Amino acid sequence: MSEHDTNLYGTIHGGVVMKLIDDAAAAAAGRHADGPAVTVSVDRMSFLAPVRAGDLLSVHAELERAGRTSMTVIVRVTAERWNASGPVADVATGQLTFVAIDADGRPRPVPALRDSEAPAADGA
Repeated sequence: MSEHDTNLYGTIHGGVVMKLIDDAAAAAAGRHADGPAVTVSVDRMSFLAPVRAGDLLSVHAELERAGRTSMTVIVRVTAERWNASGPVADVATGQLTFVAIDADGRPRPVPALRDSEAPAADGA
């Protein structure tokens, strides 16, 4: 992250992190749908810790659910300092819903999640 992305508090603007989350979720949904998928809603967004200029962010998106035309994607953002090895910090999470669309912008069916794609249940 660069200083061009900072807010008035000197940390990275939440909107910049939200864009990264939406981009990663869109890629996961589009890959699963094998074509275009658009954001329908941001169901949950949590900012857990500030991100500073110079931090290296990693964004991981994973499908949680696939319906007939819609998909729910869970995203986790972590940060580490650019100049030091050390702990990776969770900085944000999100849950977004996407709908696969055809060339005319109409919803189209998506494949079901295979057992190997579905996230493990807590405690499993």
